[in-house]
Amino acid sequence: MPALNPRAKGPSLGRLGVIMAGKRFSKTELVRITGNLAPYPAVLLPVSEGGFEVIFPNLPGVRAYGMRRETAVKAGREILTVTILEEILAGRIPRRPSDPERLIPDEDEPLGTELVMIKADRRFLARRLGLEKRERAAALKSLGTYGR
Repeated sequence: MPALNPRAKGPSLGRLGVIMAGKRFSKTELVRITGNLAPYPAVLLPVSEGGFEVIFPNLPGVRAYGMRRETAVKAGREILTVTILEEILAGRIPRRPSDPERLIPDEDEPLGTELVMIKADRRFLARRLGLEKRERAAALKSLGTYGR
């Protein structure tokens, strides 16, 4: 599973926004897309070998795993964030999450199955898409006394 690395090189950014697979999103559109992300429903399934598997009903094939519940939810958040980033970079607007009230549980789900809502990491998305606001004062302060 890919780990979130905020220092990794992101997409090419220009004055007009991010260029992706023939589609160009302006920074305003990117702010709107990332700012309007709602939490996604995820199903935590206990695994017989131990741990939990996280499955997103809205995102086929997107799964995560963790030995403990907290680790599984964290892994789910990471894979959700990366999946949304990939969608944006491919020039597509991410799918909207389902209303959790409308999801119907399977009859053969194992005991201990749980529906949770997981939010994508908006700060990571903002950094990777070049939307992070940087404060000049903070940047100057980081230079220290000798950097001025």
